[in-house]
Parts: sequence; structure tokens; C-alpha cells
Amino acid sequence: MGYGKGKFSNNFNSKEMKESKDQFSIESSLLATMLTTLVTFSATVATVAKLGISAADNTELSGVVTPFVTAQAAMSNKNSITKTMTTTRDTAEMKAVAVARKFVLKWYYDNTKADATDVSNASLKEHSDARVSHEGASIGIPTLDAVSIAAHRLDVTVKDAVGSEGKPVNIVFIRVRYFVVTTGLVVPAEPSDYCKFTDNSKHPIVLTLPATQAGLPIAISSCYVDAQGNEGPYSNVVTLNIS
Repeated sequence: MGYGKGKFSNNFNSKEMKESKDQFSIESSLLATMLTTLVTFSATVATVAKLGISAADNTELSGVVTPFVTAQAAMSNKNSITKTMTTTRDTAEMKAVAVARKFVLKWYYDNTKADATDVSNASLKEHSDARVSHEGASIGIPTLDAVSIAAHRLDVTVKDAVGSEGKPVNIVFIRVRYFVVTTGLVVPAEPSDYCKFTDNSKHPIVLTLPATQAGLPIAISSCYVDAQGNEGPYSNVVTLNIS
């Protein structure tokens, strides 16, 4: 059975949202625009009246999104970006995403008063009424290895159960998620919560981080992604310092 038509599933849980869609795992400037729209639409009189969004939840969302948007805007001139600015932005982004994920699940995806138009107007992704059943074998668990190389880059290797670096059958991407540990941040327990990722169709896989992050710790994990965008189980986590 494939994806069905309709507004979205009211049984759609937070893990499915993060792993299958992961709409918040996008480039920071795009995320700032998306979250600004979410805050603005959710706070309108009409939306509050229709969806029943509490003032406390709207205030909490705005309170974490505003510092992130402000920090991101301050980095518009790439020539003036400092390590402190990057740390401030990353810390604010992590807090904003954590609150936004809970907010949209509560007030849009699990809220029977919300429809597909509300989801779209809030700058969110529409979700299906039906779940996907997979033909054949389940998605396998990869093994990851990473080595820090010169110029704040990391050489990443992802292998399947038999030690091959190639993509398994029915897999379209090798997803590498990572989390840079800046001041005030703690590595999430689940790799699916790492807010940055790259999709790769083949090796070599090289992560190139901003020069301002040189010397910081980074946690890296990986999974396989099928043609429907579903993530498989995550690999081991490798933690090392950015060169």
C-alpha cells in the first residue's frame, strides 16, 4: 500500500514526523523563514479561534523562534561571521526546532480541528492519511566510520552488513546526520534528532564544516533512505573533534 490521499494522519507521531519527513532539518536561512511563517500564522485571531492554540504555547514558540531568526539574520554577511555568532545561532536553532516539533504535532498533526489548508498556511508539509507498507526486506542498519582530516573536513565511510560501501537494493540515499557540540548544547540521545544532515548517493562522503567550528566536538551517525523518503535504523554514533 502506498501513500493515500487526504489531509494528514491524526495518528502521525513525532518520531514518524522527524524520520520520514524531517521538515525542520533544512538550511538555517530557510528554516528561519519557515518558522517565522509558523509563528505568524499560529498567532492570528482566526487560527487561534479555529484550532484552539493556547496563548502559552504561542508565547513559548515565539520566544524561541525570535532569537533564532535574529541570530540567523545577523549572519547575512558571510564575511563578518564569527565563531560566537555561529554558536549563538546554532544554540538558538536547536531550541527553536525542539519546541516547534512539539508545537506542530500538538496543534496541527494531532489536532482534529486542523485541516490541510491550515497545515499549508503554517508553512508545514502535508502528511498522508495512509501508512506505507514495504515490499521485501526491511531497511538494514549501516556501520559508520569517520576520520577528521585537514581544513575542518571529515571523511565518512558507511558500510552495510557485509562491509560494502555501495547502496543496498531499493535504497536511494545514504543519509549522514551530525550534531556539532557548541556551548550550551548536549548531543541528543537519538541520531534522528541531529539537526543537520547530508544525503549522498555514493562514496566518498566528505563533510565540510565552517572554519568557525574547527576544534569543536561533533557526533555523526547514518542511515539508509528508501525511495519513499523513509529512514531506516541509525548506525553507531561516532564522536570526534573537527580539525
